[in-house]
Amino acid sequence: MGALEGALPAADAGAGRPAEGSAPRSMRPGALALLEVLDRDGQPRQSLMVHAWPVRIGRALDNELVLSDAHVAAHHLMIAPGAQGLALTLAETNNGALLGSRRLRSGDVAPLAATGEPAEITLGRTHLRLRLPGHTLAAELPMAAASSLRRRALPIVLAALLLIAGTLFTTYLDTDPDGLTRAVGNMLLTTVIGAAAWCAVWALLSKTFTRQAQFGWHLRVFLFASLALLALSALPALLGFAFSWPWVTDFAFVATIAVAAVTLYFHLLAVEPARRLWLRWAAVTCAGVGVALTLWFNLQRNDQFGDELYMNHLFPPALRVAKPVPLDGFIEGLASLKPTLDKKARESGRGEDGGRSDDE
Repeated sequence: MGALEGALPAADAGAGRPAEGSAPRSMRPGALALLEVLDRDGQPRQSLMVHAWPVRIGRALDNELVLSDAHVAAHHLMIAPGAQGLALTLAETNNGALLGSRRLRSGDVAPLAATGEPAEITLGRTHLRLRLPGHTLAAELPMAAASSLRRRALPIVLAALLLIAGTLFTTYLDTDPDGLTRAVGNMLLTTVIGAAAWCAVWALLSKTFTRQAQFGWHLRVFLFASLALLALSALPALLGFAFSWPWVTDFAFVATIAVAAVTLYFHLLAVEPARRLWLRWAAVTCAGVGVALTLWFNLQRNDQFGDELYMNHLFPPALRVAKPVPLDGFIEGLASLKPTLDKKARESGRGEDGGRSDDE
């Protein structure tokens, strides 16, 4: 955090008076607005109750709101009534300001909506929130301690049991009977240690940036993401076999990458809860880059965008939904592959003979 985490009121009490402690629960009689200085996780650290306009913000001591941020000008901006209502006017500054996602430069004037969501203003590395009487007030959130331990722990326990059961079943299918006991023990040990280490790292990041570990949150994210990945390891193959849709298994990696991106988003949400929009774009970007790279690697390796050259998953015939293809029709369908295979055979033959002499 480049800015000092507080704001000091100037001696001019007629323009505004700071509230002590956290932001007040409701606007006091005669209050025109509430201006809050937010920390990196969106929690108010200081607040200024506005009783008269204009309100000037900057590093100089003659401002109504004084900021100790080296990236803020001496007189950075002013909030005052204009011809069309309350407006924000930017003074002479090198770094400008952000009103929501809109970039403002020196001399710009931006109207402030009297209804809707509170206005988010960024000066340098300092984040402000302006609340007007007409702005929407978020509903009260229940405290985590108010909910019973059973209600909070039940989803985690159920998800953990489902994950263990699914992993045990997968291990049973993939392992010979002689080595099943050892494989099960290794699987359980790896799953428990891996989950604890993964969640501990994310909890440490949350504790570093938000002062709350949120270990339970990260554990839930890990469990639900693991269940989704476990389902994706079997569901595409089953659908491809049942409906004769080989493309489902060819492009199953798209769903896997999407689950990984969503998992990353929810983990980061506990680290940077005030940057939801930025985190969404980061997750979408990661998913897009992952899909593009996988398509490129598949094209280089298999000469096709799909992940598999053929569908090699066999399930009980009773699970087949698609109508069977007659043998004659199947053979006729193979005829269309002959020109392509002949071409590849000729290219492969030229490549193999290219380094050989006639005697060889």
